[in-house]
Amino acid sequence: MYGHVLRPEELLDRARYDFARPCAALRPWVERYWSVRWDLAAGKTFPVATLDDPSVNLTVERGGAQREGTDTTGTTGTTEGAGVWITGPVTRGRFDVRLTGSGSVVGVKFALGGTRAFSTQDLRALRDRTIPARQWFGGAAVQLVAEERTGALPEDAVSAAPRLDAWLLERGPTEPPDAPMLRRLLQIIDESPTHSLADLERRSGVPARTLQRLFDRGLGVGVKRMLVRARVIDATAALDRGDPRSLSDIASALGWFDQSHFIRDFRAITGETPARYARRASG
Repeated sequence: MYGHVLRPEELLDRARYDFARPCAALRPWVERYWSVRWDLAAGKTFPVATLDDPSVNLTVERGGAQREGTDTTGTTGTTEGAGVWITGPVTRGRFDVRLTGSGSVVGVKFALGGTRAFSTQDLRALRDRTIPARQWFGGAAVQLVAEERTGALPEDAVSAAPRLDAWLLERGPTEPPDAPMLRRLLQIIDESPTHSLADLERRSGVPARTLQRLFDRGLGVGVKRMLVRARVIDATAALDRGDPRSLSDIASALGWFDQSHFIRDFRAITGETPARYARRASG
């Protein structure tokens, strides 16, 4: 959870988080199944803020959860959580949800680019949006909607994993031809910090325009935005783990060449300055 949930200890004080791996046949396209269950006192609410790489999540939600800043038409407002949803790559900051009462979420976090094995829809249309799953999976989503309404799908990831495996395998996943190249590029980024589009072009040997097309089509987000977001996630994880280095040393190690750019990028994505976040994390 480090780097992906802001101040994760606060969430774990109020909710139970679980995760499970998909079956081997699905691992090229599905990173993990995850679940959160909570039971808050009457009248209490708890805000959860997450930073995610440009991934797509399918969620089966029950009980009290409200997303801030998005609804099923992509306009401003609030979406009630109960139902089955697809949330696209978040590119404009953090993803805020407010938990109320009691409830649960069981999620499928697709591997980066993994949704294209299950759907040919354009990921760019899903950027910064949450939509009903039926708009993405069509009639195939009816089964999960029915299981959400009847409570047939277990509320923890470990118990739900076999059912989710079966549902996804029924979709007959098929990779697009450029998937292996995209995976190789993501592996390059994962192996060591990549600071810019030019840096990725040099390390991969793939021209910048081709890189832009691959990321736009495969992830729904451009290379530059993804790289900045990845560095902010790494910086947040370092602060949550209590990294003893100074903020300037953390920024330098992650590829920021001056403190002002680090502060600007960090605040644009998390909503806080690094210094304020570090103080709250340590507290």
